[in-house]
Amino acid sequence: MIHLEKIQGRITLTLDAYYMGEDLVVLISGGDRPHLGTITAGARLEPLQTVQLQTHKEFYITEEIAVQLRKNFKGNFAICCGTHLDNITKEEIKQMTELSVELGNELIEKLKQGDGSRVSVL
Repeated sequence: MIHLEKIQGRITLTLDAYYMGEDLVVLISGGDRPHLGTITAGARLEPLQTVQLQTHKEFYITEEIAVQLRKNFKGNFAICCGTHLDNITKEEIKQMTELSVELGNELIEKLKQGDGSRVSVL
């Protein structure tokens, strides 16, 4: 398992990644009420597939990270994300998205440091 966390102001985000054989499941949660809002799944040679539950908008996060994983990870992957912050401001929405993408980039670096056979060398 890979565990990463980012804190900025009122925002706390957690990323946990679990191997399922050669594949990867990524969970991103945070804020006041973590939940399951959006799921994006992908593989190197297949289009991304996103499921948006109700009116959640975390696909901005999952799809951005999925694009990077698709370039760097050899296996299949699923990214589940749900973040909520009561009375969130526009600036905090921007910060939350940026922090999430940073977590995704850190995940890719951790994958490269770990078992390199699971990560593509570009």
